[in-house]
Amino acid sequence: MPDFCGPFDRALASSGAPAVFLFDTEGLLRFDPEWTRDAWQRVGEATPRLGTTWWLARDRASGYVLIVMATSPDLLAHHPRLDVRAYPDHASARAAREALGHPPIAPEPW
Repeated sequence: MPDFCGPFDRALASSGAPAVFLFDTEGLLRFDPEWTRDAWQRVGEATPRLGTTWWLARDRASGYVLIVMATSPDLLAHHPRLDVRAYPDHASARAAREALGHPPIAPEPW
C-alpha cells in the first residue's frame, strides 16, 4: 500500500470515519475533506460501511482518470460527474490506470 502524507491521514484511514483519500504531488495519500463531504452527502442518512476500496475515477468531461482510495465502498459507488470502477487493491487500480497510457485518458464512458 502507498504511504500516507502524515500520521493524521494514516490514523483516519485505519480507524476513523469513512473518508476519501487522493494522492498528493509527492505521491502520498492525503485525506480530502471536500471529496469526503461530497461523498457523505450523496450517501444520505445511511452510515457508510467500512472497508477500504480502491477506485479509478474517470472525469466525464475530460476522460482523465485518477486513482482514489476510500475507506468505505459506499462513498464512491455513484457519482454525478465521474465514471467509477472499484478494485480490490492499489496494485490492481494502478495497473489498470497505467494501461490507459500517459496521460491516463479514457475517451469512452465506462
